[in-house]
Amino acid sequence: MPKTLRLTLLAAALTLAGCQPTPPKPTPEPTPRPTLVMSPQTRNEKAAFAKSHPPYKLFRQKIDMPTILVVAENTTNDQLQSLLWYLRTEIRNAAFKSLTLQPTATLYGLPGYTSGIVDIYRGPKCAGEQYITSGPDPCGSSIHKSASYHWGDGGDPRSDGASLISATGAVTPVFDSTDHWQTDSEAQSDPDGSRQAAIVARIHYATTETAKQSKRGSDIKFFVSTPPDELNALSYQFADEPGRKRFLNEYVFLEQEHLCDAGFRTIKLAAAPKPGKSYPIACK
Repeated sequence: MPKTLRLTLLAAALTLAGCQPTPPKPTPEPTPRPTLVMSPQTRNEKAAFAKSHPPYKLFRQKIDMPTILVVAENTTNDQLQSLLWYLRTEIRNAAFKSLTLQPTATLYGLPGYTSGIVDIYRGPKCAGEQYITSGPDPCGSSIHKSASYHWGDGGDPRSDGASLISATGAVTPVFDSTDHWQTDSEAQSDPDGSRQAAIVARIHYATTETAKQSKRGSDIKFFVSTPPDELNALSYQFADEPGRKRFLNEYVFLEQEHLCDAGFRTIKLAAAPKPGKSYPIACK
């Protein structure tokens, strides 16, 4: 048998015996990341829905109290929902002047819009009930609002929610922050929601540090406002420059790495009602 034929037969035998080259393993498909934002289509639908809101009147407002709006008595639940979406859009866009809203909350002695509640009543009859301090309630002991919107939960201005309230007091949720809704400007600047996730992490840092200071008997309170990479610290200790310098040399020096890891780049020290002063954290 010729040599070439023997080699050919040997190769064929080895192939039949299973000595084939191992095929490459298929590349696993990447696991899809969980979405942190609402789809553009749904966002556009909600924007159109908000524009269809019914007319309303500002009935009563006072800082650290619910703002009261009144709509017609025959306003439907669908119309109330559209008004709730309108409030969400305007408040997230900081359009407080167009809503004629005065500051809604006091944060560590400073008035602002960091949080708030807007309650909606069908008709004016019961609308003043939350402001009554003496005498009989106009509609009885329970609360008779028909819808409610709130924002600023846990120090996060984007953490919000809304609900409808029936005549029997049954609550039906309309939306909350778990739907990852964004305004158009937020969607453009933060398309995947990662920036907001970072802000939430900084807010968590601020609330955790405030709790630590409270356990130590200190009055120092931390919060995140604007810009989001600035940590605000409020205390009577920061009324003068020596007190601020002492805090910078002690707390900021020891916590510099943690502050930088959390995304902070400056810290503002204030003693209410003074505006305070910002200092660089000097991250590497």
